[in-house]
Amino acid sequence: MKRAERRPSRFTPERRRQFLESLRAGRMATTKAPAEVGTTSATVYQRRRRDVGFAEAMDRATATRGTPEPAGAATDAQWSAFYGHLAAHGVLRQAALAAGIRPEAVYDRRRSDPDFAKQTDRLRLREKLAS
Repeated sequence: MKRAERRPSRFTPERRRQFLESLRAGRMATTKAPAEVGTTSATVYQRRRRDVGFAEAMDRATATRGTPEPAGAATDAQWSAFYGHLAAHGVLRQAALAAGIRPEAVYDRRRSDPDFAKQTDRLRLREKLAS
């Protein structure tokens, strides 16, 4: 029985380097970082299990992680649209998507900014009372 030839890895050393840079920049290992280099999280974690050096590099990259990418930060116009939609409909996720803001950014801001959380709660409550 002839043994099948092994296909070369698509998760090349260059792609691994780019992936580790994405991790250091604050992107998630399970979603955004793999997608940016054209692979999947399953491939990343397979490599991690097989390659101790890569696993250590991932650990170092996440330990020195920066803040999440500022490119995802919403503009003042987007926040204004968010507030308007939230006041009209009272649903955070819906308002974020309507304004072009990642819902996770809204939830993160609510956790880190008590004034923002209070303001969004007031808008949501006002909409419920109006219904």
